[in-house]
Amino acid sequence: MSANYDSTAGDVKGRSRSFGEQSSRVADEVQELGRVALSNAGEAASQLKEKGQAAFETGKEKVKDAKGRFDDIVSEHPMKSVLIAVGVGVVLGYALRSRRS
Repeated sequence: MSANYDSTAGDVKGRSRSFGEQSSRVADEVQELGRVALSNAGEAASQLKEKGQAAFETGKEKVKDAKGRFDDIVSEHPMKSVLIAVGVGVVLGYALRSRRS
């Protein structure tokens, strides 16, 4: 009976050691996956930042172009521009005054 007990105890110790090794390997693999995920997230953030900066610069150039065209139109037709501005002001004034009432 003692031999049977020793054999069972040895099996339990062996399985326990095997389970501990497997747990250690799984923990190592999870840590590695975490490092890979963090690296990928950093790369994605960097690419997104670059795309955002490029879009911002493109938008800035478009605004400069639109402002230049607007300035050209106003300087070519100053009286027409002033009359349009006055008309827009009157319409906005009536719209805001009627909202208050």
